[in-house]
Amino acid sequence: MLDISPIVMLIEAGIFLVTLILLDQWLFKPLLSFMDKRDAKLADELKSISSNTNEVKQYEEEIAKILENAKSEANKIKKLAIDEAKKEAGIKVEEEVKKLEVSKEEFYKALEAKREELLKELETSSSELKSMLSSKLKGIA
Repeated sequence: MLDISPIVMLIEAGIFLVTLILLDQWLFKPLLSFMDKRDAKLADELKSISSNTNEVKQYEEEIAKILENAKSEANKIKKLAIDEAKKEAGIKVEEEVKKLEVSKEEFYKALEAKREELLKELETSSSELKSMLSSKLKGIA
């Protein structure tokens, strides 16, 4: 029936052990070594990514500060320009007001001179008119 031979059993156990040893050396160790290296590499890359993320955050904060400073500086420059423009406009307005005052004074002087001239003319023509009326009245009476 079934014969179990101890020698065959020992030989098969030896072959099995040799196969396990060979598989361990040629397959399992290199495979495990490769997996360990891959895990270490992934861990290093994750550390690198996290450090890069921190660097990116620092750069973003630095950029935000630079932009904020630039906006502040631009607002200061804008305010100075507006103030300077208002000052220049005020000076021009004052100059124009002075010119208008001078022009108004000249106009009033010319108007007064014209008034005096018209009054003299009126006096002259009123005396002529009086003499004409008196001569006409004398001619009628």
